[in-house]
Amino acid sequence: MDGVQFPVIGNSIIMAAVILIHVFFAFFAVGGSVLAVAAEWWGTKKKDEDYIRLAKSVSGFLSDMMKINGVLGVAIVVLTIGLWSQFGAFLYSTQFWPFLAEGAVFLLLMIFAVIYHNTWGSLSRGTHICIGVTTGFFALMAGFLINGIWAFMLVPGKWMETGSRWDAFFNPILVESTLHILLPTLINSALILFLWTFWKSSKTQGAEQAYFNKMNLFTAKIGAALLFLQPLSGLSFVFKVRSATSSLPEPNPWQQITNGMATPFFYTMITLGVLAMIFAALYWVQGHEKGRKMLAVAAGAMFLAFFMGAFTRERARKPYLVWNTMYMNQKFVPGNIAAPPAPAKPEISAPVSGEQVIKNMGCMNCHAGGAGAPALTGLAQKYDKTKLMDFVRKPQGAAANSMPPFPGTEQELEALADHLLKQ
Repeated sequence: MDGVQFPVIGNSIIMAAVILIHVFFAFFAVGGSVLAVAAEWWGTKKKDEDYIRLAKSVSGFLSDMMKINGVLGVAIVVLTIGLWSQFGAFLYSTQFWPFLAEGAVFLLLMIFAVIYHNTWGSLSRGTHICIGVTTGFFALMAGFLINGIWAFMLVPGKWMETGSRWDAFFNPILVESTLHILLPTLINSALILFLWTFWKSSKTQGAEQAYFNKMNLFTAKIGAALLFLQPLSGLSFVFKVRSATSSLPEPNPWQQITNGMATPFFYTMITLGVLAMIFAALYWVQGHEKGRKMLAVAAGAMFLAFFMGAFTRERARKPYLVWNTMYMNQKFVPGNIAAPPAPAKPEISAPVSGEQVIKNMGCMNCHAGGAGAPALTGLAQKYDKTKLMDFVRKPQGAAANSMPPFPGTEQELEALADHLLKQ
């Protein structure tokens, strides 16, 4: 059966769009759950109902948003299975227990988020705060589990030697990458609430305006303060990636970040992060009333920086879906422990179809569009058969960072070259 290919934009763009939307909601689900109970606790401590009102508003949004996020999570699973079936089977098997735990934790998060929102006033404040703390705990655990799975894809670590599922999850960059993910969930949530209260304060009058101005100050201080901690977690993560991968065969994650496919995204992220800090500093210098617009600019820069960070992380492991284990065409790296033993290939007497080779090797996963790979047409103007076979057998130049070497037989390679030169 032929693999599914989305026309025009390609599979990669479809998956990237769904993941980025999911990440936006997931970040607020994690950070918002923590900030909601923090606001309720602070309001209880200060005997100030305004903070309680903010917590209640956030809990209502979270209760509804969890349903959307659940649908997006299911969509990612369906797309992975449908578009990258071999990869999905391998990843879900290797990370079976974390995926199972993630599903259970997310279900508990949804349940407690709904309970937290629907029990305002019906429980004692202490009991309600305990439910909120439990909701925040499950939110943080969900972030920790899913991050461990994606960190494995970037730096498999000891798993490549042991094949242990334990080593697959507890990979070398787990701690640093988790901190680098969880801190932005709090920053994003605080800045989103800051922008919302900023907008509401400009649209209301009287007591309502006073309330939104007060909450705008509260969320601004949290977001602007946490923003200055993000570079520390970022540097810790980058240095850990360097120590864990710089000595590995190229293209390795560190080489891709410093001089490869991830480099443009990496430096764009750094530039946006620096701009965010500059405007956040201007907010503190000018004070809240005059500096709110500066912090709004900082928030926009930081949101874009987080998206660039996601692309940096994804590109840093190319040309692999899982570094040095499975290529982008879903073929295992020869000799890797993760690959199932290859059956002995019988002698092929029937002619080999180049078109079938393209399908079998998964070439169109990248060359159908959306992954930055060129269309497989007009190659006869640049290559003769020998040069094309040499290039496909062992990609050179920039292609070496994104295209895996051909894993098939010489007969299949020759058939592929014949087919491509006719396109």
